[in-house]
Amino acid sequence: MPIAGFVRLRKHQFGRQPDFGTKVAATRAYPFSGVPSNELNWTDPDVDVGSRDPVAPPYRAAPDLTAPLTDPALAYNSIPILMCGFFGGAETPVPTGNAMTWTHEPASMTVDDPDTFTYEFGDDVLTDWFQLGDGILESVEITGPDGLGPLSTSMSWRFGSIASSGSTDSPDAPVVPTAGLSVDTAAILVYLKDGAIYISSSEAGLATDKVSDALHSFTLRLTQEVDQKRFANGTQSFDVQAYGPGKRGIELECTFAKTADIVGVGSESDSWMSDDSVNRYVRLYFEATALAEDGPPVPYSWDISMPMRYYTRTEGEIGGNTTVVLTGHAFYDDDDFDGVFKSVAVNTLDEAGLGLAGSGS
Repeated sequence: MPIAGFVRLRKHQFGRQPDFGTKVAATRAYPFSGVPSNELNWTDPDVDVGSRDPVAPPYRAAPDLTAPLTDPALAYNSIPILMCGFFGGAETPVPTGNAMTWTHEPASMTVDDPDTFTYEFGDDVLTDWFQLGDGILESVEITGPDGLGPLSTSMSWRFGSIASSGSTDSPDAPVVPTAGLSVDTAAILVYLKDGAIYISSSEAGLATDKVSDALHSFTLRLTQEVDQKRFANGTQSFDVQAYGPGKRGIELECTFAKTADIVGVGSESDSWMSDDSVNRYVRLYFEATALAEDGPPVPYSWDISMPMRYYTRTEGEIGGNTTVVLTGHAFYDDDDFDGVFKSVAVNTLDEAGLGLAGSGS
């Protein structure tokens, strides 16, 4: 008999929670890679016991529950878990023909409630599945590669509770793994070949100010500080009871060819080297039309836009040509843009597929 526990049989299953602190059955399997890091923080007491070696048993402390996961080929139907897991807001899609439109416009002057997720991880050994609750994204990196291939994603998940199908004191509830979930083998991927970049001096200009023959690659970085709140309520549990969000950062790094839009007087590099910071507005737009099985084509698309100011320029090279790498940070613009970031994703994932919108914490 083969030894149980096959790497190739690992699965990553998520479901958005309607309520903070209540784990739910997963609603979707995702083609992610990586493993959770479950640190229970067993600690030896610093006591004198007449021995050079440990005698007194260790005790548990608040756990550190994370999962660094990657997705090498981002699908349009995987965009909502990224935007909801990072920005929160209990967003739900709007039916648009035979598609769904997911819109995220995160608040800056107030705090959106987090969207929390239950994560199921395991393999063919069903008595050894983890069930992690109240998951949010502390950081996300989305990269469009040189060569125009599919976008890739790096995620840093943070969780507030842990259970297991093989645990006596922390049993899974509901039972994991959720049966009947499989990765979508016909998913429509987000390719850089289907994308374009627009940069303008105003939001209105993002409809027309396309920068052509310049963008080689990009990385969009989303980061946030999250404070875990635990209160002594007699629950006999280390579970996180709320998250306190802190500083948020939205950064776009683009590698450009040296065209007139990028270098020279009046260019993007000129804006970077200005004596005073220059407000720029940037838009990344992707579109891929796919034939539906029983209806008209689904207009898969992703429209990202934000106000931005340049902070750094570095020099690069691709093949025999030099390149310019410009990095900008999004800022809250309460005038022209009326916000800090906007994402509009059109796909076929409905609310039930992600998990029902909840009340946050």
